Amino acid sequence: MKKIEQIIRSGESSPCSHPAECACQGVAGAFSHRACLEVFEQPDIRFYPHFEDVFEAVSRGERRYGIIPIENTLAGSVTDNYDLMLQYHLSIVGTVKVKIEHSLLALPDAQQEQIRQIYSHEQALHQCSDFLKQHPQITSHPYSNTAASAKFVASQNDPSLAAIGSPDCAQMYGLKVLSHSIQNRRDNFTRFVVLAQQPISHPACGRISLIVRVQHQAGALYRALSRFADQQINLLKLESRPIPDSPFEVMFYWDFAGNMQEQRVQTALQNLRQDVDYLKILGNYPEQ
Repeated sequence: MKKIEQIIRSGESSPCSHPAECACQGVAGAFSHRACLEVFEQPDIRFYPHFEDVFEAVSRGERRYGIIPIENTLAGSVTDNYDLMLQYHLSIVGTVKVKIEHSLLALPDAQQEQIRQIYSHEQALHQCSDFLKQHPQITSHPYSNTAASAKFVASQNDPSLAAIGSPDCAQMYGLKVLSHSIQNRRDNFTRFVVLAQQPISHPACGRISLIVRVQHQAGALYRALSRFADQQINLLKLESRPIPDSPFEVMFYWDFAGNMQEQRVQTALQNLRQDVDYLKILGNYPEQ
């Protein structure tokens, strides 16, 4: 069993006796699939069409863990999934970074000059925008998932169609790689989080995520941030999202380094509550 899996499953009564039951969005070969295999040794994976289906599966107890992307080094945050974390009462119990390498995939007898339509997830299309600009004759179409787009192209038997996905997808769905690594930059990583119904507590958990709504008054955000600086806690991420039905008001998603058992973390959170109208701890978890 992998180290991060041992930490995540430390609360289970007998984690070694059965594989981790996981939910991933898309189909086999998707980057969520790869992220799941990075975390769990031999998971029992069930695939779902939409990200919200993953949240639903874990919330209902249909699956014990869910794997979703949360941010990419090129395209930024997956904002819909941040909104779903606010909507559903799940905990983050782990995170893993996956290197994203996008390739142009097509039928075995297709040539690149034939390609007129490309299908892929909107994030992948954004991450390959330079390639698409260099080929204005090609029209791009957002699709639910990179692997699903490869599966779709394979089923159409049309040499003018292509997908953007991983070489693994090409092998899995009988396609060939026309061009390797077509993403805008080489340092392209996506961070995935592991969701569960209950939080975990372990000395190896070194990252904490919160949702915060600061008081609507001058200097409130500055005072809230100073609570972490006062305790010499490293703030890792600060993301704002609009609040539904509250025009021009925002929630903040915060990530910071630390463990919930540390006194400085408890002090910072206790003091933070003086400056906010709402605070939700999303989880304290290990990173890989």
